[in-house]
Amino acid sequence: MGYGYGRGRGGRWGGGGGWGKKRGWEIPLQQPPPPPLGEVRVAAPVADNNGINSVISQMFARSPYIALVDVKNGQVVSVNIHSNPAATMPQGAGVALAQWLISSNVRVVLAPNMGANLAQVLAQAGVYAYQVPPNTRLIDALRLVGIVR
Repeated sequence: MGYGYGRGRGGRWGGGGGWGKKRGWEIPLQQPPPPPLGEVRVAAPVADNNGINSVISQMFARSPYIALVDVKNGQVVSVNIHSNPAATMPQGAGVALAQWLISSNVRVVLAPNMGANLAQVLAQAGVYAYQVPPNTRLIDALRLVGIVR
């Protein structure tokens, strides 16, 4: 018997052979609590874990850390540095990171470069993106775009 008419090897009518179904990548990181009312959450890719003095990384989706900064009335309220949940993903890191940022209630992103898929997902969610130079301190990048005084 042959495999004619598409009935074998995982074809349309059953079969179940082949390489298996593709599964979505899961990010094994808990979501941070939402920012308090009146605060804006800003995200930035950083190369080190030095709090507000961390340096902006050249990459976004593959940066080692993501800084989440809560700002209220032009003042930094809190800075949380998280390991980038998408940094080691084999593919789809940009979209996965964008979904994590959106679910973390991020409203503004600072980055030197952004992939097309990442930028598209953030734009569809209404997240503002500002381009900042790489190797800039996080506090200086926040001042550069006018988020912090």
